[in-house]
Amino acid sequence: MTSPQPLKRASVELLRQIADHDQGDGVIFMPSPHGCRQLDGTDFSARNETFRVPSQHQLITVEHPRLGVWLVRLTEAGRDYLAQANERRAKHSPIKGTRATYTVVDEAIR
Repeated sequence: MTSPQPLKRASVELLRQIADHDQGDGVIFMPSPHGCRQLDGTDFSARNETFRVPSQHQLITVEHPRLGVWLVRLTEAGRDYLAQANERRAKHSPIKGTRATYTVVDEAIR
């Protein structure tokens, strides 16, 4: 799959939360203050705009089973995108292996 333009961190975190909590039927987002949606049963919330770009790129589907309630599912393309994002994250992580960085402080500075 050719990746769409890289998503903002908030959108990638949204994909991760959906993937972590979806048991196969999608996840429910309830209205929350300040233009946000809260993942039902968790403390995770995201602004309404955060759903727009993943939905436009067909990474998620959003249905409205009841007034104000969103049923969100991660698509196959969304799962692929998330796998690629996780690979990029691991590859560019500042911590690789068990390497440690030590700082030497000059005695005169203390």
